[in-house]
Amino acid sequence: MPQFFVKSSNIQENEVIISEKEDIKHILNVLRYKINDELMLVDDNEFVYKVTITAIQKDRITTKVIEKVKSHRKLGLNITLAQSILKASAQDILVQKSTDLGVKYITPVISRYTVVKLDNDKDKEQKIDRWQKIAFESCKQCERVDIPIINKITSFNELLNSINDYDLSIVCVERNAEMSIKEFLRLNKSSMTKNLKILAIVGPEGGWSDEELNKFREKGLKLLTLGNLIFRAETAALKVLSDIIYEYEL
Repeated sequence: MPQFFVKSSNIQENEVIISEKEDIKHILNVLRYKINDELMLVDDNEFVYKVTITAIQKDRITTKVIEKVKSHRKLGLNITLAQSILKASAQDILVQKSTDLGVKYITPVISRYTVVKLDNDKDKEQKIDRWQKIAFESCKQCERVDIPIINKITSFNELLNSINDYDLSIVCVERNAEMSIKEFLRLNKSSMTKNLKILAIVGPEGGWSDEELNKFREKGLKLLTLGNLIFRAETAALKVLSDIIYEYEL
């Protein structure tokens, strides 16, 4: 059943108003829903409402609540994915699939071998808006109730300076690794708590430069391999997220 997000201010007792223009257009013109059809709505407090459409107007759809439950469709981990920006379609896939996997934040990074060139602040803002919209649509499709935040585009040095904000940082490399990600995760499993902040760092299509690898080492970070295979950058990000979830999901 389709899911849409609504503000708590649009909910009064057993009635919920859908007022977003794009949602109204999608419900009426794409899904072709009519009065008495059912929808799933999610508010900003992560409650899910099963509703039926009771009235349709140009600027709103009025619905009646059939059922209200607290949703648990979110990952029980606090993961930030720091990913060197990929080419257009690969970056879109990365945002979509990492949202599906439950990350709380995605930090786009400009590293030495990042192929994508962003000319000015307006270009950066447009990219962030696009990726945030992709994440939002992905949440609707997979019934996730918490929408991940796309952080501002960050330089490699800015990323390094933020390392201390996290409890556990994971750096993925295709070569020159010091241990496997599985070994690293298991060694740190005893410190795992519900509010542990995890940072997963993945490079661009061209990998990390020698200078960047040395800077990771200077920060005391272990360089980790994902296994014997060399993955595409977007695949590597999904692999590391899957490994973290497998070992640590509460």
